[in-house]
Amino acid sequence: MTAKQKQALLAYLGYYDGSLDGLWGEKSQRATIDFQRAYMEQTAVDGIFGAETEKRILEVVGSGEKPVDKIVENGVIVDTAPSAFWKDIRYFTRAEFRCPCGKCGGFPVEPEEEMVRTVDAIRSKLGKPITISSGVRCQAHNDELPGSAKNSYHLKGMAADLHCNTATPAEMKAAAEAVMGKTGGIGLYNWGIHVDVGKYSRWNG
Repeated sequence: MTAKQKQALLAYLGYYDGSLDGLWGEKSQRATIDFQRAYMEQTAVDGIFGAETEKRILEVVGSGEKPVDKIVENGVIVDTAPSAFWKDIRYFTRAEFRCPCGKCGGFPVEPEEEMVRTVDAIRSKLGKPITISSGVRCQAHNDELPGSAKNSYHLKGMAADLHCNTATPAEMKAAAEAVMGKTGGIGLYNWGIHVDVGKYSRWNG
């Protein structure tokens, strides 16, 4: 598979937004990392589009993953539609909010803009890297998770579970409280925090 073909597959799935020129640079590597983080084991996330990544991306495309609609200017992809707000998000990519089940196509619903902006602001306030341990969920994946509410906000793209290796859950909750005030939901757990943009609620898991 040529570099241009790899770029085309990454662009088809919405990860690559550069020119399909076959020149493998920073954008191509970043798109590869985003794809690997969404569809492969964490140990495989290295930014190298090798044989395993090639095999996996062909499986994903073959499974019926819907291509992302694109906004093109002068022959160059400049954004994806309808989620143009992603260009304003500093710390996260759309792929990080993907449902990890591997069966639903990743986005049975789109992450809500308010939720993504809230998570981005929490990351900025905390000042430390945050991992999205759970973002969008399909119903089947949600039902498989112990303790998940049947009508979870994750099903509506309105929630995210956050983890940080260099901050305690209490520190993360404090950052979330500073950002969210008397809005949305915040749950404190031993693994991190849950945040959502639903009704006001606070709890310890």
